[in-house]
Amino acid sequence: MRDFSQLLRIQQRLLGMLEQVADELGAPTTHSLLRELRNQASTMAMESFARITTSVEGAIRELQVFESEIQKEILSNPDQISIEGIPNLPPSLVRFLAERSQNPRFSYEVRQDAVRGWIVAWKEYAAEGIVRGFGQFYERPYAWLDD
Repeated sequence: MRDFSQLLRIQQRLLGMLEQVADELGAPTTHSLLRELRNQASTMAMESFARITTSVEGAIRELQVFESEIQKEILSNPDQISIEGIPNLPPSLVRFLAERSQNPRFSYEVRQDAVRGWIVAWKEYAAEGIVRGFGQFYERPYAWLDD
């Protein structure tokens, strides 16, 4: 599981860098500079630039496919997913935490309650630092009814 999360972090960093490169390649300033170059000299720069742009877009697509394959692998082997400190948590909740734990802006806290069992409180922050989502769930939410 740790290997998968490291691969996903690397993938996210690479994807971010390639998206910045794609933005630069598609910027109006870049296109106007290429037009000026073509007008001043008869070069093959436009064709070369188009190949570069296509290669970067292809790399972005490949990274997205790679991410989906890793996510599929994580979700197809729920036995490999484990959350430290929470034994016997239902698989859907384990997947919820495992998927979101890949995000550095996601955090959760585990407490144990005598009545409700494990309490997992989570928060996810946006890039601006504001809370994007939060909540909590219980291992045994209606356990007090059985008592």
